[in-house]
Amino acid sequence: MRRTLILLPLVLGSTACTTNHWYKGNTHTHTLWSDGDGAPELVAQWYVEHGYDFLVLSDHNILSNTDRWFPVVDAPNSRLTSERVDDLIARYGPDHVQTREVDGKRQMRLHTLDELRAQYEKKGQFLFIQGEEITDHFNNAPVHLNGMNLVDLIKPRGGASVRDVIQNDIDAVIEHGHEHNRPTLAHVNHPNFGWGLTIDDIAHIRGENFFEVYNGHRSVNNYGDKTHPGTEQMWDAALTQRLTELDLGPLFGLATDDAHNHYQLPEGHSNPGRGWIMVRARSLDAESILDAMHRGDFYASSGVTLNKIESDPHKLTIHIDAEPGVAYTTRFVGTRLKADANGDGQPDLGDVGEVLDETMSNPATYEFAGDELYVRAVIISSKPHPNPFAKGDHQMAWVQPIMVAATTR
Repeated sequence: MRRTLILLPLVLGSTACTTNHWYKGNTHTHTLWSDGDGAPELVAQWYVEHGYDFLVLSDHNILSNTDRWFPVVDAPNSRLTSERVDDLIARYGPDHVQTREVDGKRQMRLHTLDELRAQYEKKGQFLFIQGEEITDHFNNAPVHLNGMNLVDLIKPRGGASVRDVIQNDIDAVIEHGHEHNRPTLAHVNHPNFGWGLTIDDIAHIRGENFFEVYNGHRSVNNYGDKTHPGTEQMWDAALTQRLTELDLGPLFGLATDDAHNHYQLPEGHSNPGRGWIMVRARSLDAESILDAMHRGDFYASSGVTLNKIESDPHKLTIHIDAEPGVAYTTRFVGTRLKADANGDGQPDLGDVGEVLDETMSNPATYEFAGDELYVRAVIISSKPHPNPFAKGDHQMAWVQPIMVAATTR
């Protein structure tokens, strides 16, 4: 195996690329179709009204394309009460909300994705991408991933290990795309939920290369604990493995809100708006969005907005859309290749995921030394998150890794 310098050009949001635009989207959220507490139209309206351009309603192991009636129960912890039905009628009118009684029990019909598209989708303004949270497990380890741009439901495939389950479900999404002649995308969700996934599990993903570095649900352990790494540490360790011994290419990080709670704002356990992605695509359609994501032409955010990300053979530069009175710290993170110390003819690895540089300048620029395996960036705002994943969180953004010194065989 030999190592050689490979530079990946990246120009995101460049003023020279007038045909491309930034689109804000969330790829992971829930409704009454699975374990969310919001009617589908209520959930969709929240994202429309809060400046999102696209949305994936990713309910567990179900697509919202059938006739389904949800029980109306006036009891503690009920997700659909008479009061909430009355609220929907007040919002959307009595003709919009359909209810019935079966054996003396009241039910409400859930709106389908096609009905939501007719209500909210507008060409060039708002887009739904059909998706599903494929919810699987191995023994007691939860294994969840989202499939995007699906035609039909994909059932969990299972497997003989956690890694096997992940790969089988990813393969199912890829096969689905081939079968229907359409682009699809699969991303691994909340790896620390139930401490289900390890760095090695993430590193060995084949066929796709996406995972959630930030998930807004308060049960997913983004920051790890004394015995488990946080998701950013997992990103650097898995990425380093992929670019060296595994030769699997980059790993891209998403932010999502994984929202379930629409009636407990702003302090719900899993509220909308905690995390999202910004995708630079030629147009607002599923093919363009997924194509850009597969190129790594996006960044993840929990509140920081970037105007432009650009790289050339010498440097990576990030232009922050700064708010007045707010300070921004940009950390450039990567793993270096060092001189061969053990005499095996191959460079050794430096500290995995070390902070290569830190600056409060805007634009923030990092000049490549040439020995970096990759460089990614995280931008931390001085502005607190208004509805945080954890107490004390500030608004942030995560820039996808640039491969500087990649591995070839």
